[in-house]
Amino acid sequence: MALNLFNGQIFTWKNPNIPEDSIKRDSILAAKIDRDVFSRDTLDFIKLQNKIIVDEGVLVRNTRSQILGDLQSKGSIIRGITFGNNQGQSVQSSMDLQISGKLSKDVSILASISDHNLPMQADGYTQTLEEFDKIYIQLNIKEKSILRAGHLDLLNDQTYFGKYQRRSMGLEFETKFGNQNKTFVDVSAGVARSEFHRIRFQGVEGNQGPYRLNGKNGEQFITIISGSEQVFIDGILMKRGENQDYVINYNTGEVTFTSFRPIFRQNLITISYNYTNRNYNRFLITGGIRHEREKAKYGFNWFMENDNKNAPLSLNLSKEDELILANAGNNPDLMYAPSGTVSEYDVNKILYELIQNPNGNYYQNSTDQTQTLYQVSFTYFGQNSGDYRLKQTTNNGRVFEYVGANLGDYRAVRKLPAPQQTQVFSANTEIQLNEGKIGADVSLSNFDPNLFSSRDSYQNTGYAARIFGNKTYTKNNWKGTPSIEFQHINKQFHILDRINDVEFSRDFNLTSEFSQITQNRLTFSFLNQWKNRSLLNYRINYLDEKDAYKGIKNDLDFGWIKGKFSTKGNLSYLDTKATLMNTKFVRGGISAEFTGQKGSWGIGGSMEHNLKNFNQTNQLDVTSFSWKEIFVQKKIGDSARTKLMTKIYFRDNDSVRNNSLENMNHILGLLAESQIIKTEKTTLNALVHYRKFYYQQQDFANKFNQDFVVGNILYNQLLFEKGMRLQAFYELGNGQEAQREFQYVKVADGTGIYKWTDYNGDGIQQLDEFEIAEYADLAQYIRVYTNTVNYIPSNKNKLQLALFVNPAVVFKSENKFLKRWNFNISLNSQNSFYKKEKVFVLNPFEKNDDQILKNQNILASANFNPTDKSGWNGSYRFISNNNLINANFSNEERKQTSNFLNIGYWFSKDFRVDWENALHQIANSSQLFKTRDYQLNNFETKPKATYKLTETLQAELSSALKQKKRTEGEESLNTFDLTGSLQWERKKTSIRGNFSFINNHFTGNSFSIVGNQMLDGLKPGKNQVWSVFLQQSINSFIQLNVNYEGRNSGERTIHIGSMQVKASF
Repeated sequence: MALNLFNGQIFTWKNPNIPEDSIKRDSILAAKIDRDVFSRDTLDFIKLQNKIIVDEGVLVRNTRSQILGDLQSKGSIIRGITFGNNQGQSVQSSMDLQISGKLSKDVSILASISDHNLPMQADGYTQTLEEFDKIYIQLNIKEKSILRAGHLDLLNDQTYFGKYQRRSMGLEFETKFGNQNKTFVDVSAGVARSEFHRIRFQGVEGNQGPYRLNGKNGEQFITIISGSEQVFIDGILMKRGENQDYVINYNTGEVTFTSFRPIFRQNLITISYNYTNRNYNRFLITGGIRHEREKAKYGFNWFMENDNKNAPLSLNLSKEDELILANAGNNPDLMYAPSGTVSEYDVNKILYELIQNPNGNYYQNSTDQTQTLYQVSFTYFGQNSGDYRLKQTTNNGRVFEYVGANLGDYRAVRKLPAPQQTQVFSANTEIQLNEGKIGADVSLSNFDPNLFSSRDSYQNTGYAARIFGNKTYTKNNWKGTPSIEFQHINKQFHILDRINDVEFSRDFNLTSEFSQITQNRLTFSFLNQWKNRSLLNYRINYLDEKDAYKGIKNDLDFGWIKGKFSTKGNLSYLDTKATLMNTKFVRGGISAEFTGQKGSWGIGGSMEHNLKNFNQTNQLDVTSFSWKEIFVQKKIGDSARTKLMTKIYFRDNDSVRNNSLENMNHILGLLAESQIIKTEKTTLNALVHYRKFYYQQQDFANKFNQDFVVGNILYNQLLFEKGMRLQAFYELGNGQEAQREFQYVKVADGTGIYKWTDYNGDGIQQLDEFEIAEYADLAQYIRVYTNTVNYIPSNKNKLQLALFVNPAVVFKSENKFLKRWNFNISLNSQNSFYKKEKVFVLNPFEKNDDQILKNQNILASANFNPTDKSGWNGSYRFISNNNLINANFSNEERKQTSNFLNIGYWFSKDFRVDWENALHQIANSSQLFKTRDYQLNNFETKPKATYKLTETLQAELSSALKQKKRTEGEESLNTFDLTGSLQWERKKTSIRGNFSFINNHFTGNSFSIVGNQMLDGLKPGKNQVWSVFLQQSINSFIQLNVNYEGRNSGERTIHIGSMQVKASF
């Protein structure tokens, strides 16, 4: 037997002495290959005069079903190479593959593999895409075991003290034993892909974002692992999506809340996430064993994460660096090293000389080649905590200047990331009683934050434990459940993730959930319920942090339903005594609702009063606050088609002034949310939230005017029997815009986006010398953001509109002429304006000097389509693009309006002519670079003839006349372009060749930004551009593409070649 799968061959010989029934087949691979699969049968070979030929008429080809069997596959694998005489060699590869199905009777597979070797990511802080690749393979074995390999999402919520959420690259195995008494085993081992971190911050009134995330070691600019985030507002988990609560930019690490979730000052936002930060090879081993019986559960879990200090990835630690870490112990403030290194002079580097000073030496930016020059990196320490400040940003990087000790924001040092080790072991048990349960959790941790040092090692080991229980009593219509819980956390215990509720630290006036102080907590609660129509729950918490904090918190929750009335409420009182300050925190809220036939009325109120007094001075902390709010709301829901909720509320805010809480402002809020129309053909939804601030002092009103409107309208309409479709979405919002700085980074030839042209001949790369490359061999740079972001408060609006019209359906006409027409209009407008005193900006097309971001695109088209290959056809398109960005602390705006008119006529099924016309108006303006200020008027007309010589051969000839003129300048261009192409297609082979002769008559300076824009990367005078493209299908799923391009502009000829193999599944 012969097997030919792809290019592999396996030959086997059968032993006639072994009986058939003694052969055991227990291999999946053996089961797959023990079949007669071949592409050429030796019986079809014919011998003729020393020649062996194959009878092609009886060949059997391998199909995908023969190779893959019962597996379902989708995706592709691509491998390619590009080379040329104007660029280096570069290799491209990508894989997107999904596989599912049965490998055998008892084993099924589910696989998703995504791998792209694109080396850079533009418009972000990262220059590697490794973290975005995905490899995942899962084998389900006998419906009892699961084996996973690749990128794993590890989550443990089965233990109390050992909860975690991580991502790794490795193996995971799950299995279970038993039917009645069940045992579950889960083990994983791999390499950690990320760091886990959580941040908490107070919302900014009316600021929808973006809010920037940072790293746990103070990293200001990070890349978030896709899908790893959890976002909470006031303890409620949010949903991701433009029509949900928030959106996130994983590349820049920024979260923006939508108009469906307005942000207020009282909102506490908590975000946990994994981000890419691999300084060392980090190994991760997790697992657990869980046994469940009828009335008992037992479990043991482990988590082990260990950095290999001898295998740093992105670090190059010297012996001096390792000595600093060895002496630092567990103190992160000591893990810094001097960052200046001697460097040779380079015009494209920012260099410094060391200035000797009796009060301390410092670095000063210098281009003096006679001095000893240093390349220096600076670390941000916070305002007035450093010695340097940012002076300016160039394309080569940022320039810092010395301003004096503790007068700046940066220091000339670099952070030394220390290798770490984390081990957490947890055991738990739970026993079911009659109408109750008891249980216990115990956990042991070993956390070493610096494996280079043995100092402070006694601080590494800690433990935690808790016991709990509850019992339910019933009598008549009453049900009561008392519960008790005690937990102890040793000060050296290391928490992987949060233990308590998201709001725990806020509820107890703590800065964090656990501050490495031994913590004891006792909780008792008593829940009372009557007929499931009313409840009363009292809970008391005692929290003690050894010698630092003691707090008692009382909570009362209640609610009842009687007829058409329902009421619910809560009351909380916290009293704390701490070393630094004592606090008293009262919170409460109550609401009542009356439900009628067509809706309901509601009324309620809530309040918080939080006093924080410093013990030594008896002064109020500035974070003390108080507020009260009452509301009235009306809900209407008379049918499934119409729903309405309106709410009006009044709020009082008090803040600290003159060592007491005094009224700061009043807020009047109006909220309306409605599903106005919901039918098969029409949808109309609206949401608006308006907050008006009334300040007690005029200076506050002038400084803190925060009035805002957040809302949106969604409208979908089908008209004229679906002959007209309209979709519209309008949104108002407030937030902040990131004013970024960027620079251009060189990448592998042919893999970038931008090119650099040294227009002024100084050999230094300036920001205004980079442009989008017209040809692949010139694309050697990408644009990345530098680690500087300034946020500007803004008003935002957005309008999205799409309209499609089919006249024949609208007029219910069978007219053949009318059936050939259709019309489309699409519009997208997103704008941000500097907020100043404006509450909102309604007009999505408003133009003023306060605009800081604009992205407006309009497309309108009319198409006249042929019903067969005979007769007239044509189209008209109008495209308008208007974009404004704020970067490097300046605005740059580009406007382009284009009109396209194309007319064609089929003389026969083999011969047609087309006449293409285009008119463009381009305007570019820049606040920073005057060389980028220009306006162009361009016109192009292009007749084209296409003739099908045979069924496999087609020829095309076109000539184009182009005129380009700068309205305020001497630059002008007249171009004649003669292009011929030939295309041959037969079965699985396609070859296309093009040759263009381009004669550019240019007036003005061609070696300029405007000249490059007009010449499209070519030269004045005669130019030739040609290409040949070959596409060959090897079989039903493998395709070969070969491409060759060349051009000549009177100098040396440029040759570019590429080859790509693509396998589709």
